[in-house]
Amino acid sequence: MERNTGHLPYAGFWVRAAARVVDLVLIIATFNLIYLADRLGSDAGWWAGSGIGEGDTGDGFTPSNVLRGMFFLGFPIFYYVYLHGSCGQTFGKMALKIKVINEDGTPLDYRKAFLRWLGYFLCDLTFNIGYLWAAFDARKQGLHDKVCKTLVIRTDVPLSDPGKEPRTQAPAEDASRPADPPPPALDTPGNPPI
Repeated sequence: MERNTGHLPYAGFWVRAAARVVDLVLIIATFNLIYLADRLGSDAGWWAGSGIGEGDTGDGFTPSNVLRGMFFLGFPIFYYVYLHGSCGQTFGKMALKIKVINEDGTPLDYRKAFLRWLGYFLCDLTFNIGYLWAAFDARKQGLHDKVCKTLVIRTDVPLSDPGKEPRTQAPAEDASRPADPPPPALDTPGNPPI
């Protein structure tokens, strides 16, 4: 399903930045909820505490701390890769009605979503200039989009097909039949006084 992407409604820098902020707030809120549940569970004696913030630095790499670390490192990967791979949108992008697609117009697969997530590190290594690049690019692509050949488009704007000319009038069905009168305006009463 190859599409001409010359007339797509690209998502601009600010809407993409706002979506990223929404995503980061959701990830941090999830981290805080899990951390709170972990602290409450360890304070209640249901499982061993992490040793973080308790002044005890001797625990090190216990199985529970490894599990905690895997969650805190793995959740953002899951969040970005799974959501981009399954529907092309994170929750922040869904809220702001933007979507990630391939340059040829096809949806992302999980492999491309993972590579795009790795591309975020390129943007971070350039002191966020890679993200800022989207503000000045004609197709609003950041560095990670250019590397992975993806586009971020708006979903609240219908896609236009540049090959089709818009129809200005309906074709005449029967030339012998008189044309129907135009419908009355919505603010005109049914039987206006004469």
